[in-house]
Amino acid sequence: MSEILRLSREILARYPLCDRCLGRLFANLGRGLSNLERGRAIKLTLAMGYHDEASRDPERLRDELYNISRNAGEPFQSLYRHIYGAEPPSTMPCYICGGRIESLISEWVKRAGDSIRNLGASRFILGIRPPRGFVEAEEEIARVFSLQYWESIRSELKREIGKSVATTYGLSPDFDDPEVMLILDLERGSVEAVMPPLILSTRLVKLVRGFSVKRRPRGGGSLEDIARSDIKDLGRDVSIKIPIRDTSRYRILGRGCESIIEIRSPEPGRRDLRNLAKVLNRSSSTYRVEILGRGSRRIAEELPAKVRRIWYRAHIYIEKEVDSRFIESLAPRRITGVEQKTPSRILRAGYRGVEKVVRGDMGIEKILRISNKTLEILFTLPPNIYAEEAITGDGGRTSPSISSLLGVDVIPLEIDVINIEI
Repeated sequence: MSEILRLSREILARYPLCDRCLGRLFANLGRGLSNLERGRAIKLTLAMGYHDEASRDPERLRDELYNISRNAGEPFQSLYRHIYGAEPPSTMPCYICGGRIESLISEWVKRAGDSIRNLGASRFILGIRPPRGFVEAEEEIARVFSLQYWESIRSELKREIGKSVATTYGLSPDFDDPEVMLILDLERGSVEAVMPPLILSTRLVKLVRGFSVKRRPRGGGSLEDIARSDIKDLGRDVSIKIPIRDTSRYRILGRGCESIIEIRSPEPGRRDLRNLAKVLNRSSSTYRVEILGRGSRRIAEELPAKVRRIWYRAHIYIEKEVDSRFIESLAPRRITGVEQKTPSRILRAGYRGVEKVVRGDMGIEKILRISNKTLEILFTLPPNIYAEEAITGDGGRTSPSISSLLGVDVIPLEIDVINIEI
């Protein structure tokens, strides 16, 4: 007798099990079978083996066959009746599910399907919380017999209920973009509906100053506030993540920056990307969004590390007039060895972290005189260097700076991000 049949025989001698719960103990063996079919096949094969052995010495197996008839039901009861001409014992309830698993699947298919339909959703995923006693019982058997090929009852219930919901109600399981996730708590008898966030990979252009991208704890305008108002018929809230520092003083122009927009608690059926693009661009004079496709929180976490350099355009006021030929000689130029201490404005704002010194380089690409004391500068920095302090020098805390190169104090009038190198 094979190892599987030997184990099954020992398990059923000790524990009463229904077909499905027995089959689940060997779920990773045999392809294209349900656990119900697998358990039934094991019992049939075992019964054939018992029949073969009993045909040679029926009395030797009488007690064992009596016990397994009680623990495994059919086909052992019919076999016992056939061999010994006596009534077998009544079947004991399954040690794991108490004989309830089939009725539980039917009950929760209906409850889940009705819930999804009532929400107006068509794509779903399920989460299952099985009764604690079921889990403890199957883990006990797996531990006692050192089983290798079993799967949890949670996994089977999730699969079987999900498949039946899909076929019975014409719905679609969708692990990538579900409209609703149902948490089925079989112990408490509750159904909890969770609307997964809709995460979009986007490109964001910010056309105005005076607005940060993220919502600020102390208030003030933000693109998140504007977007939340724009999408109120699609979801409850919105979060925008960008890979560069978020400041209300800069515009983000050119091709914009890659960003992740997360719409929380989106309404079912409102996830068409073309429609979302129209809604998100209602405030097109403030910001514009191009939807690139579906995103993820993992992509959001990886975005900052992808940024190599940031291109800025700044208008600056110089305290003293500087010779035009000298200004022209400064560009194009790459300034290496730039050191920047934590900016003083951040320290004044109550920064409590450890003061840092970061290092990098600055590329001065072009300088254009607009008036005697106003210049337009096109320059690039790595993402770890603050642009404003790279211009002013911050009282010597950033060196060298555009101010130190010009040899005069400067005041930034406007700063824009015009390109982000990825």
